[in-house]
Amino acid sequence: MRIKKQTPYIRLSLEELSTLIPFLKQKRIAKNLENKKAIPMANLYECLMDEGRTLPKRKFTIFDMSEDIGVKMLQIGTTGGGYYGPYRCFRINFLGNEYIAGLGMNRFLNKVRSIICVTLQAGEEGKPHHSLQLAVDDYMEVTGNWCTFTHRGAIGLGSLGTGKIEILREKYVRPLYPTIIDDDKYFLGKLPANKLWHLDDNFVIQFVENLISYAIVRDIYREDAKKAAGLI
Repeated sequence: MRIKKQTPYIRLSLEELSTLIPFLKQKRIAKNLENKKAIPMANLYECLMDEGRTLPKRKFTIFDMSEDIGVKMLQIGTTGGGYYGPYRCFRINFLGNEYIAGLGMNRFLNKVRSIICVTLQAGEEGKPHHSLQLAVDDYMEVTGNWCTFTHRGAIGLGSLGTGKIEILREKYVRPLYPTIIDDDKYFLGKLPANKLWHLDDNFVIQFVENLISYAIVRDIYREDAKKAAGLI
C-alpha cells in the first residue's frame, strides 16, 4: 500500500502576511481590525496551521504537554450559538487527567470582534468548550516591534452568570499560576511583530503555556462554582 506523503505547509513571508488579511476578513476573524493588529493575527493563523513545526513535549509549570496532535476541526457549542473551525490541538496532562487543549481563532457571534480561543475537553470523547476567549480588539497591543497580550480576568460561569474577577485572581490564579499576574490584569505574552512565529519558538512556547494554564485555572473556578451551586 502506498503511503501518501503529507504536503508541507508553505509559510508566507513576513512581507506577504498582509495578503492573508482578505481571507481572515472573509472568515470575519479580522473583519474590523486595523492592519497593525490584523497582520499579527495572520502571523498567528499561519503559525497554528503549520504542522511542520510542533510544540515540544515537556513538563510545564502546571501541566505536561505529551503530544502536539496537529490541526483538528472542532465544533464548539455556546449559549449564543456555536463555532466551527480549525484548532491546533495538544494532548496534555493535568493532575493525572488527560485533556485535549485547542488553540484557534474566531469571532464573537453577537458582534464582530476578533478573538483567540482556547478550548479544553476531557479526553478524546469529551465535549470541547471555550475556556478562554481573548478579544484581540481589547487585549492585544502593538507597540513598535512588539505585540503584547493581556486579559483583565472577566469570566462567565454559564447558567450561573458572571464570575468574580477578584475570586479568580486571589483564590485560583495566585496560588496556581501567579507568574501571569500583572497588577490588575494578566500578562499572557509578548511576541515580536517583526518575525514570523513558529510553535517551537521560545516566545511562542511561553505564550501557549500561559494561554493553556490560564484556561485550566479558569475551568477549575467554573467547576468549583457549579459544585457549590449543586449543578454537578
